[in-house]
Amino acid sequence: MTPRIVVLGGGVAGLSTALLLTRRGFPVTLVERDPEPPADLADLAGWKRPGAPQVRQLHTFLGLFRTRLREHLPDVHADLLAHGAEDISMASPRAGAADGTADEALTVIASRRGTVEWALHRALAREPGAELRYGTSVRRAESEGGRITGVHVRGGLLEADVVIDAGGRRSPLAEDFTEAVGEVDCGVVYNTRFYQLLDGVERPPLHRGVTTMVAGSGFGAGLFYHDNRTFAIGIGRLPEDNALKALRETAAFDQAVAVFPEFAPWLAEGMSRPLDEVVPMAGLKNTFRRLTPETPLGYLPVGDALCTTDPAFGRGASVALAEAVLVADTLQRAPEDLPGLAGALGEFAERWLRPWYEDSVRADLGRTALWEAEIAGADLPGLGAVAGGVNSFVLLEAGEHDQVLWEAAQRHINLLDPADSLERPELKERLDALLAAGWRPRPATGPAYGDVVAAVAG
Repeated sequence: MTPRIVVLGGGVAGLSTALLLTRRGFPVTLVERDPEPPADLADLAGWKRPGAPQVRQLHTFLGLFRTRLREHLPDVHADLLAHGAEDISMASPRAGAADGTADEALTVIASRRGTVEWALHRALAREPGAELRYGTSVRRAESEGGRITGVHVRGGLLEADVVIDAGGRRSPLAEDFTEAVGEVDCGVVYNTRFYQLLDGVERPPLHRGVTTMVAGSGFGAGLFYHDNRTFAIGIGRLPEDNALKALRETAAFDQAVAVFPEFAPWLAEGMSRPLDEVVPMAGLKNTFRRLTPETPLGYLPVGDALCTTDPAFGRGASVALAEAVLVADTLQRAPEDLPGLAGALGEFAERWLRPWYEDSVRADLGRTALWEAEIAGADLPGLGAVAGGVNSFVLLEAGEHDQVLWEAAQRHINLLDPADSLERPELKERLDALLAAGWRPRPATGPAYGDVVAAVAG
């Protein structure tokens, strides 16, 4: 018997899962509380997404995301490129450089989150086996005899044998049907503004691939390049840092970014125009949930409903697509084996996903301690050294002198190797050799904390 499938949520997790399932012959109903996307990408700014505030933050789509997209949804990848997204190689320390021997997997997609979801919506809308219900919220789920039987939406009950919960970290169904194993504050508030380069101007250089990152003292900042010559600048601060709280206000944000020399080429007169106001993002948590013996068969959380990590690492979309592939492939092999489906997702989460959750928690705690100490005036080394030994921050810098270290760091950052892949002894040996030869990580760049505080204050 072909299971009746309902997917909750029209973000990357829900859309990719629904699309992969319909292409494997399963009829799918996707329920999304926000309105449908515009027909024309040029109208993306008018697509109101109150249920998905992350689309108004800076993004990068890692090597794992691009690899899975090309393997399983190549038409969506082609559609993105046809509508202004770009593939950018990270296989060389020189941003954007690569040769014929480059690792193809070390390529990221420069795109806004909204553009990726727009392309996924377009693809799903063309599938005859897909029913899309916009402006529809799920209230609760029904189960009987330990199995999902449907979900309640405005207007009645949607019967279902399988419910894919891509409703995000605050999904009420995740609260009902899963167990929270860990929840740790990210310790940061992000403030982001989007811009677009003007016609005819040359794109300024980026530090690494699609980004220019600034490791400040007591704060962090970055510029991310996206599709169609758009880019975003974000500044992160500690939640309790009231001296930088005004960054959420556009005028104060503009005053702050003006003191970053790294951003000056992008914001100079005649180079770009702002596309919106500043958008703050607070209340961020690293969370990890798991199925329990009491979870009804047929209920499957994916994406942020299963695990969230600090968005600064850009892992969410890649994890979501990997989970979508797993669910679709497992259902295709055994459509009626719901215990096996739950087991496959649980094993994947514990074996592969949980170490990345723990990695994010460690990195956030280290960054928080560093920023707190720097604001207090302590004399500390840079983030890479504080984070401890061999880590991607240090290896990226060292990798500018050692291609092996560069590729190891990039494979880790792009989720292509396991979370513990940087613990190999040979990497530490190569790093120690560079240190013995006199190499040291660069000191923190960008303005001093006091300069940013003064700029925000006006």
